[in-house]
Amino acid sequence: MSKGMIGTLVALVFLLIPFSAGAEGEIYKVVDKDGNVTFTDQRPSADAQPMDLPPLSVISTTPPDPAPVAPAEGVLEDEQPVVPSLSDLRKMYRDFRITRPMPEETFWGTGNTVVITWQSSQPIQPQMRVMVIVDGAAQQATGSGSLSLTLDRGEHQVSAELRDERNRRIASTDTVTFFVQQHSVRQNRRNG
Repeated sequence: MSKGMIGTLVALVFLLIPFSAGAEGEIYKVVDKDGNVTFTDQRPSADAQPMDLPPLSVISTTPPDPAPVAPAEGVLEDEQPVVPSLSDLRKMYRDFRITRPMPEETFWGTGNTVVITWQSSQPIQPQMRVMVIVDGAAQQATGSGSLSLTLDRGEHQVSAELRDERNRRIASTDTVTFFVQQHSVRQNRRNG
């Protein structure tokens, strides 16, 4: 054998000596002359006996699997709906507008009833709502795309706001001025 091999074998022997000195997992209790207690895994004397320890309690640290989330109705499991950002919603609904009344339109003989309509190229999502502002007073409308109001004779102004479920304004329309007129009995007698 060469000197290098002998040196390697000697090093391996010295590495194995500590492992053979005591059985793995044995714990010894040592009390010194002052009554101080220490615990060690090294046998303090040849006649020392290891402690009889109760078995260890082991708690699993692996978190449980998350509960599966059912896909939304009508959506395949692989294609969950993407929630658009506020910026995306504003882009989608930038063409939100009042379609009736037309600017400067006059309503005659409607019994003072005016139907206000609005639309956008994108369908208005069910969780959104429309606020119609007539002469400065806001009224929440349903998602039907129209609101019927009874108004006094004269000039009126209307605009609308599209809001999301968190009441953030997504889009606003221009203000439309319109008029409500009714034939009076006096006007009908002059014409007759």
